[in-house]
Amino acid sequence: MDASLQTPALEARNLVLSWDGGETIVARDISLTVNESETVCLVGKSGCGKTTILHALAGLTRPLSGAVVLEGQDVTGTPGHISYMLQKDLLIPSKKVIDNAALPLVLTGVPKKEARERAGILFERFGLAGTENSWPYQLSGGMRQRVAFLRTYLMGNKVVLLDEPFSALDALTRHDLRNWYKSMAQQLGLASLMITHDVDEAVAMSSRIYILRGNPGAGVPSTITAEIEVPQQEAGAEKDFELSYEFIDCKRRVTELLM
Repeated sequence: MDASLQTPALEARNLVLSWDGGETIVARDISLTVNESETVCLVGKSGCGKTTILHALAGLTRPLSGAVVLEGQDVTGTPGHISYMLQKDLLIPSKKVIDNAALPLVLTGVPKKEARERAGILFERFGLAGTENSWPYQLSGGMRQRVAFLRTYLMGNKVVLLDEPFSALDALTRHDLRNWYKSMAQQLGLASLMITHDVDEAVAMSSRIYILRGNPGAGVPSTITAEIEVPQQEAGAEKDFELSYEFIDCKRRVTELLM
């Protein structure tokens, strides 16, 4: 089906956001969509309000005006409907990997043994086979992020917000993990909105990029100034795409719009 005819998995409609109840407007006229199985990036400089937007979309804060719509239903200011993965993995050091992954199930009342079984079934698919009884400190940064993503997936929501989840990793691990995440999200039918200030990452990860510009700290509210379509890449051609003219040209356009 043509994406333009779909009901978006997630939609922000003219959000106006504040840090302090209205004294300082952080962002205004924020409108965006994310479709099923699509990864979209919101790109902007540090301090322009990207995380503030994610908080509103996740229902952690209520916008001054506008609406957050999930599969056609208004969920503005209501947490729990959308999964949220932070930059840090936030694994609990005193819990084994299997228990960290199963935590969302336990918190919803699933017995611990059943929660472990349900999470354990997915370990191989998420590239975590054999780590079930390890402690978080025994895993690499990339493996810890896989556990964090599995935990996020087990929250049971089909829309995922990602707050620069790969920025703390080394370049090679970041490259491999972002390709892995994009593939997994498509397989699982997840709609993903990721914020980043890394233009290469945005072009490599997404089908569309929203440009956020502004300086709230200086009294200039941020707003979305452009939407860029990323050239479609053939399955398995991620490495070639990042060396292609299409990739470089898209990166150039995004960079120019951010400046």
